[in-house]
Amino acid sequence: MSAEPSASTGVRTSRIECSLNNDSRLLASLEAILAHAAVRAGLPDAIRDDVTSAAQDAAREMATSGDGAGGAATTKLVVDEFPDRLEVTIDSPAGTESDRIAKRFEGKVSDRVQCESRDGHVRVTLMKPCGAAKSGSTS
Repeated sequence: MSAEPSASTGVRTSRIECSLNNDSRLLASLEAILAHAAVRAGLPDAIRDDVTSAAQDAAREMATSGDGAGGAATTKLVVDEFPDRLEVTIDSPAGTESDRIAKRFEGKVSDRVQCESRDGHVRVTLMKPCGAAKSGSTS
């Protein structure tokens, strides 16, 4: 896991990257990572809970369906914080229909969702608008 702050305005202010084996015990930790990022971005509690729940559900579904990809499959989570938005990207071995994941995501958070399937992986990105990001916060 890493966090990379950036001093420039209008660009990414922080980034969290995490790669986890597709084990439900490890995937449970995504809730804390997502909640932390949502608090830093200044999202209200109800929206933070919606974003956290939707992303965690998507990650679990992608991880479960990707388990058949062979070997020790991993799910990668990237949370990018910008002054005007929070972007949550989940990348996992393919095994599910990317459109279905995107629709479930959109249904929970009603924001922009990008979904692509390439090279045996499904990547879903949620872009959640927010107020001014608090890149210097210690929350």
